Amino acid sequence: MVTLDLHAQTVEDALERVEQFLDRAVVSREYKVMIIHGHGAGKLKKAVREYLTHSPYVAEAHAGEVWEGGDGVTVVTLAD
Repeated sequence: MVTLDLHAQTVEDALERVEQFLDRAVVSREYKVMIIHGHGAGKLKKAVREYLTHSPYVAEAHAGEVWEGGDGVTVVTLAD
C-alpha cells in the first residue's frame, strides 16, 4: 500500500500534499492508500479526514487497524 507521511506539516501544506498524493494514486491505479498524520492535538487528523469526505477520488476512508497504525493513520479506498 502506498503511503503519505504528513508528520510535522501544517494543515495547509498537508492538505495540498494530500491532493497531489491522491492525484498520483489515481493515475497509478492504486486501489488503497494510507495517509499517516499521527495523533498530536488532532487538528491535522481532523482536517485530513474532513478533506477526504469531499474528495471525488475517495470511495471510503477509515482509521487504520491496530497493526496499520490505528487512529494515527487513515486508510483510503479510492473510487473507480
